[in-house]
Amino acid sequence: MLSAIYGAFADMPAIDKNIVSKRMVMVGFHATDYKDEELKELKQQIENGLVAGVVFYGYNIESRRQVKRLIAELNSHNRSFVPLMMAVDEEGGRVQRLTVDKGFVEEPTAQYIARHMTPDQAEKVYELTARDLADVGFNVNFAPVIDLNINPASPIIGGIERSYSSNVDTVVAYAKAFINAHRKYGVITCLKHFPGHGSSKKDSHQGFTDVTDTWNDIELEPFQRLISDGYADMIMTAHVFNGGIDPDYPATLSKKTISLLQDMGYKGIIISDDLQMGAIADNYSFEDTVKLAVGAGNNILLFSNYFFYEKRYPEKVRQVLGIQVN
Repeated sequence: MLSAIYGAFADMPAIDKNIVSKRMVMVGFHATDYKDEELKELKQQIENGLVAGVVFYGYNIESRRQVKRLIAELNSHNRSFVPLMMAVDEEGGRVQRLTVDKGFVEEPTAQYIARHMTPDQAEKVYELTARDLADVGFNVNFAPVIDLNINPASPIIGGIERSYSSNVDTVVAYAKAFINAHRKYGVITCLKHFPGHGSSKKDSHQGFTDVTDTWNDIELEPFQRLISDGYADMIMTAHVFNGGIDPDYPATLSKKTISLLQDMGYKGIIISDDLQMGAIADNYSFEDTVKLAVGAGNNILLFSNYFFYEKRYPEKVRQVLGIQVN
């Protein structure tokens, strides 16, 4: 239930995931100043209930004070009782946007933490991160990565130490430490990348990534364990292609793949990885991407605006789906 995801908002009524699905687009933007003219359209989209939330990157963050003010300003345009998702990728190591030079606490890579700390020690480290996030207004962290380190040379997972381990028990233990720390500060976490990106030989940011011959169904186990134990606030899909599961589509666009989450008993929010990434954008039209992603079971479509900038994604998605734009 989404009421569990929004545990930080205890005074809010129970929230059904279908309500959030009506605001099915999350976008990025290119600004740091809340007065920037570039944000005018985004503020209007927020007021009109067209976005589920906003994702921030390093170029949006200059300092604690600046980003706190920016988040507060964007939130002030929300007219719905459903809180906006203010999201960031703050995994640690190479993937963190809140850095020391901007006034935040940095954390080591997942691999380093699993090798040098106990889960209890890791939880204390992650509490510092969660406190920083909550203090400036972030309520969603697109982490932890629970991909198994099947291929240590993977350019996007193992090669940059984003995986805790190749061992399921280890990944689950440290993921729970991460999630427990964030829950203490009311920050929603997101398990990624379903159904497993750790065996890949390529980076799905760059293009088509086929794991048919490297993927193993053991990569589903961290997801199953964390779902069963009540640790799945939100799940992000991967753009990997796995012909053993679906011979036609990559996971994000695959109903056969995403339905595996239902088989695991998961009933929460499913968000796509960034649909501007090469694995999707280089191989599918915008119209096909939207129709397939929604048809596959994604509740929220993520468009980072990192690779190229399109201000009207919320309206364009509705048009593709035949939903009236006010």
